[in-house]
Formats: sequence, C-alpha cells, structure tokens
Amino acid sequence: MAGELSLTGITGTWFDAGAMVDQIMQLKAIPLQRLQQEKAEIQAKLTSLGNLSGAIGDFLSLFENLNVDEIFSGKKATVSNPDVLSASVTQDAPEIEFSVTANKLAQAEIRVSNGGVADLSTTFASSGTLTIAYDTGSTTETFNVDYTAGQTLEDLVNAINSAQSRVRASVYYDGTSYRLMLSEVDVGASSVETDTVGGVYVIDVTGLPSELGTGLDTIQSAQNAEIVIGSSSPITSPSNTFDNVITGITLTVKATGTSTVTVTEDLSGVSSFLEDFVKNYNALVDLVDSMTLGEEALFAGENLVSGVKFGIADRLDPLIEIGLIDYDGETGKISLNSSRLSDLLSSDPDSVKEAISELKDTYTSFLQVYSDTFSSFEANFNDQIERIDERISQIAQRLAQEEMILRREFSRLEAFIAEAEMLRERFRQFVTTLSEMMGGGDQS
Repeated sequence: MAGELSLTGITGTWFDAGAMVDQIMQLKAIPLQRLQQEKAEIQAKLTSLGNLSGAIGDFLSLFENLNVDEIFSGKKATVSNPDVLSASVTQDAPEIEFSVTANKLAQAEIRVSNGGVADLSTTFASSGTLTIAYDTGSTTETFNVDYTAGQTLEDLVNAINSAQSRVRASVYYDGTSYRLMLSEVDVGASSVETDTVGGVYVIDVTGLPSELGTGLDTIQSAQNAEIVIGSSSPITSPSNTFDNVITGITLTVKATGTSTVTVTEDLSGVSSFLEDFVKNYNALVDLVDSMTLGEEALFAGENLVSGVKFGIADRLDPLIEIGLIDYDGETGKISLNSSRLSDLLSSDPDSVKEAISELKDTYTSFLQVYSDTFSSFEANFNDQIERIDERISQIAQRLAQEEMILRREFSRLEAFIAEAEMLRERFRQFVTTLSEMMGGGDQS
C-alpha cells in the first residue's frame, strides 16, 4: 500500500538504516508536496490571469489612445509625379489641388585649400590656430582649431571634426597634391548662397598652415532650393523641405520638374480603429474561452472571468445598430462589415462618429473596472504564493532537522544491531566449541 513504512531487514543480518530513513522522510514530506502542488496551481492561475489582464489592458489602451475627432478629420496628399516631390499634411490642411514647379534643389557648399602637400606624411613646419567661420545667414559662428609643428594634414582633419559639427573636414586629392576640403554638414543650417564674385561664402577660414596655402577655392557653391506654386513668386528654402508652405502642407523636393499636389479627406483612421477593435475583441474572447471552457479550464465556473466575454458583447449595440459589426452567436466573435463602413463614411459619416464615441465611453469604463479588479486578484494570488513559500520554507527546515536526528538515531540502532549480531555469532561459536569438547555435534 502506497505510503506505508516497511521494516524489512530489521531483525536479520542485514539492516539498511539509510533506506529506512528515506521511507520515513517520504511520509513526512507529504504535506510539503501538497503545498508545492497548491503553489503550482495558484501560479498557473496567476499566469493565466496575468495574460487576461494584459489583453484587457491592450483593449483599454486602444480606447485611451483614440481621438475620435482626429480620425474623422484626417487629410491625405497625393502627388502626380513622386520623382519630383513628396508631400505630407496635417488635419489643418485645406482640401486643395495645386501645381508645384521645382526650379532648384538645395546644395551644400564645398571648399578646398588653395595649397596642398605632395605626401600625406608631410608635417607642418610651424604651429598656429585655424579659425573657421560658418555663416548661417543670420549670424556667423566661428571655431578655433589649434595645430602644432610636426602634425600632418590628416591630424588637422581629425582636429577640425572633433572641434565642431557645422563643417565636415576631409582630405581632397586633385591628382597632384593633397588638400584640405571643408563641406557643410547640414545644408539646411545656412540660408546663404555662394557668390564668388561678391565674395559671399558659407565657409571661410583664416590661419591655414603655410603648406596648405592662404585661403580656399570653391568647388561647389551653396544653393537654396526653389519652388513655384502655380504662377506665384518663387519660394526658397535652405533645405529641400518646405514646411507649411500652405497651412498644414509640407513639401520635399527630390528633383527639378513639375508635379500636382492634391489634398483630400482621409478617413482611413476610422477603418484602422475598427479593424483594431475587432482584433482586440476576438483575442479577448479566445482568451476567456480558454480559461473557462472545459473540465480542465483553470477558471471553469468562475463568473467573474466569463463575465468579461459577456460584458464586451453587451456593449456592441452602437456598431450593430448601424450594421458595422456582424456577431457570431456560436463563437461569440465579431467581424467588420467593410462594405457597410465604406457606404456610411461616404453617405453618413456622422452616424459612424457617434457610434464610435459611444463605444469609447462604454468600453473605457467597463474595461477599467475589470482591469482594476483583476489587478487586485493578481495581488491576492501573489500574497497566497508568498505565504505558501513561507510555509514550505518552514516545513523544509523542520524536515531537514528531523532527518538529521533520524539518521543519527538509526545510525546508533544500526551500530547496536551490528554489535548484537557480533555477540550472537560469538555465542554460537562458543556453543559449538563447547559441544565439540563434550563430544557432541554442532549444536547451533
């Protein structure tokens, strides 16, 4: 019979004290095993409940992040020639169509020293300070870079790049000598256009090492981007992006040419929300079913958990009444009637807006209550696990002490039995010897 203690061998010539103690400790450990099983069951429920809380939280976030007015006031821009430009819009943009001609693209200024070295290992003969001037159009920023005798052109390049972020220094090889090259890092940082005749530059320097000459030559002029909207005057930008050229409309030119920009209403946000709603709803139904249906379900018969499924179903009326949602009574799942949605957004968008607004109000309050409730349940389960862990620890410590005592006592018993067996054997030998002395046979 399981759980019974066997004393086999205690009176024979063989006695296994270790096996005896193991059997006793197995019996004593039954309460510990029951606690561990209880903990495992609670832990499984806690994990399952955590999954449910997460799904409810995801569903709740969908509504908390929903701005109903915003998804019904969306705008989108399309361009006839995406190779020429791209357009982005906000909800403030007017519904409009206009042509854009890109005359020029923004261009960074690139300048090189008018002197150079024949070999990159060539070192500067003297020390000094190189001053870089960067004209943003509204102010001139200056940066000082020290160099010393014995340094090379590459050392100077590294020092310039470490000292500031407006200009990128590089080595330029013209086929004969190595020269210092300076170019704009961000073309949009300066509105200045290069004018070599007038002596206007974005980048200028003083204090060059004598090996690199006395100034800079221009190999690429700074140029602002330029567009014309319709037949208006040209509009310029230091970069290829024109922010809010019309309220809520930003254009980015890619190449010279002409393209038409069309801004229209965009209600795709409504469809996206309803698709996400259906996805979250059905995921929650599946999860509740897995937790409550079937004999092995962890929360079978738990009305609080199954109530989530019925509660979200009860709040579908705003969408069902206008035909946006189809409800499957057998599975409890829903599907979006996309064709009906398209028709309503064209003919009666206000009815859809009203339904989604009502949906947000009812689901937000319902899901928040359940989120708080299950958070409390999770905390309670965690408390139970902590208490069980404490009891397991106490029992384990007590069993360890009892095992130590048992092994010591059974060790003594084993020694006693061994000594008794030794005495029995000596007595048998004595009797045998005595019998032989008396002329008898073996009396054992």
